[in-house]
Amino acid sequence: MLFENLKIDPQELPLLEARDFSVLEEDYLYYRISGRMLFFLFAAGMASLFSLFGKLYFWYWLGPILALALISLIYELLSFKRRGFCLREQDVSYRSGLLIHRITTIPLNRVQHCEYSQGPLGRLFDLAQVKVYTAGGSTSDLSIKGLRRESAIKLRDQITKLASSHD
Repeated sequence: MLFENLKIDPQELPLLEARDFSVLEEDYLYYRISGRMLFFLFAAGMASLFSLFGKLYFWYWLGPILALALISLIYELLSFKRRGFCLREQDVSYRSGLLIHRITTIPLNRVQHCEYSQGPLGRLFDLAQVKVYTAGGSTSDLSIKGLRRESAIKLRDQITKLASSHD
């Protein structure tokens, strides 16, 4: 038997189109904004505490904290539109990024297992995530956040079903 390694024309490769991606729940945007704003509220509280015991006035801390909070809010609003996932017969993909566009695709035959999880803030918003673990280690795993609980469970089950049919 002869070994062959034929060249593949890049023009003939299937494209993962933007229209193929499912958007995440809009509540996920509010979830992310709430998490960031809680962080900045904590930072403002710490700044006020430091201003009581330090020589700097609270206003010196407040300006940069408010500026960072505003930049963070704008970034979340703009980057949310870029987030999405796509499940196809042979792979699962996740898209994100505003300044650096990133699409991570995992072939289903590399999936080790898949799990669903929901944190405390996620329960408040009824949002969950699906984690897809691969044979390549933690750097090649995939996390799809911002799904309704029922959708996340269905997606996990579907990925598990498709991955087991590739064995």
